[in-house]
Amino acid sequence: MMYWVLLAIVVVALISLACAVPRFRGNTSAQTSTAPFVPDPHNDKVIFVQGWDESEVRKIITDFVKTYENDGYPPYSIEPYKQHDQSFRLQFPNDIHPLLFTFLVNYIAYPFDLYPTNRPIVVVATSTLTRGYEGSDESLIGRKALLYVPENDQDHTIVYIHFSDGTTYADSFHDLVWQRVTDPRLSPAIIKLAGST
Repeated sequence: MMYWVLLAIVVVALISLACAVPRFRGNTSAQTSTAPFVPDPHNDKVIFVQGWDESEVRKIITDFVKTYENDGYPPYSIEPYKQHDQSFRLQFPNDIHPLLFTFLVNYIAYPFDLYPTNRPIVVVATSTLTRGYEGSDESLIGRKALLYVPENDQDHTIVYIHFSDGTTYADSFHDLVWQRVTDPRLSPAIIKLAGST
């Protein structure tokens, strides 16, 4: 009996560690990144969120900022604007480091201690790519993209980057290298939310 209890504890610890990978990556990437980043107060980064209520969105933002506050990223703020009952637009008046922006898209879908009950959470972001997107190809700078968690995601540490010509990349937080993928895994809910922007 004790063996099974210990095994369960080890499995839970490993799952918790896997979920925290973006946080650990954030600790090192801001300090060692070779991709330069200069905050742009005229940036066009926006995240659209559907499914969380207002108190949950504010908690997610607060927890996210605390998670990365000592990691050396340039100062930023996240301003949530309520659009409908459970639909929000997040903007970044002082800009936000591209790596953090990518982490935030994933974090909103999978916050550490909030669990949606009988409701889908939909998150999609738009941004014109600039320097600082760790692992991206230089040729993508200046192109507008959708960033989202892919449909039927089982990984929980990945964000897809999709362009209007159909080109799609997977950005895994395990290695921070963008890999080209053939299936964009864009859910109808993401397409609808992105289309309403």
